[in-house]
Amino acid sequence: MSDNFPINHFFSFDDNQKKSSNFNNLNQELPTEKNQKSIVTNFNLQDGFLTADPSNISTCEDFDTEELKSISEEIISALKGTIQPNKFKTFFENTFTVSQVTENTIVFSVSTKFIKKMIENFYINTIKQIIFDLLGNNYDIEIKLLNSKPESNKFNDLIIEEIPSTPKEHKKVSFKLNTQNNVSVNDKVNSEVRKVMSSNQNLGNKIDEKKTFDNFIIGPSNNMAHAFSYAVAKDPGIIYPQLYIYGNSGLGKTHLLHAICNYIKDKDPTKRICLTTATDFMQEMVMAIQGSMNGSNKVNEFRRKYTDLVDVLIIDDIHELQGKARTQSEFFYIFNELQAKNKQLIFTSDKQPNEIKGLEDRISSRLCSAILVDIQQPDIETRIAILKCKAAEKDIFLDDDVINLIAQSVKSNVRELEGKLIKLGAYSDLMNVDIDLEIAKKQLNISNDLNEKVIDINKIVNSVAEYFKIPLGDIIGKTRKKDIALARHIAMFMSHKILKLTLEEIGLFFDKRDHSTVIHGIKKIDELIKKDSSLSQKIYEIESSL
Repeated sequence: MSDNFPINHFFSFDDNQKKSSNFNNLNQELPTEKNQKSIVTNFNLQDGFLTADPSNISTCEDFDTEELKSISEEIISALKGTIQPNKFKTFFENTFTVSQVTENTIVFSVSTKFIKKMIENFYINTIKQIIFDLLGNNYDIEIKLLNSKPESNKFNDLIIEEIPSTPKEHKKVSFKLNTQNNVSVNDKVNSEVRKVMSSNQNLGNKIDEKKTFDNFIIGPSNNMAHAFSYAVAKDPGIIYPQLYIYGNSGLGKTHLLHAICNYIKDKDPTKRICLTTATDFMQEMVMAIQGSMNGSNKVNEFRRKYTDLVDVLIIDDIHELQGKARTQSEFFYIFNELQAKNKQLIFTSDKQPNEIKGLEDRISSRLCSAILVDIQQPDIETRIAILKCKAAEKDIFLDDDVINLIAQSVKSNVRELEGKLIKLGAYSDLMNVDIDLEIAKKQLNISNDLNEKVIDINKIVNSVAEYFKIPLGDIIGKTRKKDIALARHIAMFMSHKILKLTLEEIGLFFDKRDHSTVIHGIKKIDELIKKDSSLSQKIYEIESSL
């Protein structure tokens, strides 16, 4: 044990008692009483060993906060040098602390059930060894959740038989399914996926507080939509009184709507926000008409609700109004009233207003007068960032290789990415194993061909040439025509981004160009895609063809 170990944090020393005779055997058993909860003795450091002073034996239930903090810091420091950095950060950093020390047991507190399970499965032996090295005693280890309550087993029909494992190794497990319940493991995993995914949809008028600007992942495919949404949230009804966001399903439009609502609520709670869908709006209108048939004035009440009691009107999936003539008529009236009062109007759709069939011209023209901004399919980097963010939110630990595999296999929308992530998390939780590449491929039905495709600079340049209908020789050659130069810069940008080639390697392929020319082309494309969303879409389409 090092002389620098902070013994004085853990035990109190008395100068007069230091002169007492010491025992050379630290493990000598000292007398105890039945009602004694723990024993603390004064120790002296002599010849590199701790020796106990039996003249000062006292009883205590726990160490104080500062002493527990010192013990935690020493154990955490030792763990940091023993465990892989990414796993240390996930399971121990800022979440793993000593909460109690008794005679035979050290109790640790962790923040989540997932972390508790992973530490108990894979790191108990490592922790015991570190504690023995630091304190010279074999303590039992107990892991508790902060503010935890006893939980019943979610999967009562699954019997897990554990085989002891050594530190840093995956736990070996075998499984037997209770024949009384003939539900397969895959059914349970899929059930967990459906449960989580369904909770993210059909929110109706309820604002999801978890969807904010802070956890919205920004990339070239959605940076403009994010920027306009944030501007609207800061000054509703002032700068951009009408905002129209369009794009395919599952790309983050609804997330932005909820983020706008949450921002406005926090900044100005007096603002009256109505978040609805076109379908709910239509059903509410139908009920108002039916109510009016009974002699009441429900239609006027419906109008007043939206025209007099709303400061921010947000309608998701506005294209669902197509072909609904009466509902469109009421929407037209409400739109005009709110616009005249300088209220904020926000809409989303899967297409631009003039592309929605069955929409009256007067409504289409008003929607077209709004700020139109699109969200496109995310590129590979954005998909990876989204997966990492979602994994952190849902307390799912996956290696970078598995994250990259999911990102490569799903290119269409964020919702599908989240579904695959949840499936692997449920499988890991149910089977009590870490997810590696082989498990991920099997569970997600991903073939090995995904990773076996060979992509080199020749394939990238050929794909760019084919996309823009430009001869390959022109892209590699010296011509400086604007369209050819743009295609050349895109090929350089993609070669650097996808293949991680050096500037010199890229320049050598493009007719031995200087590295400064290459960096100019890469920077130019990088700047253009921030301003022009259509260019990022073109690059995405080329990337998808590889």
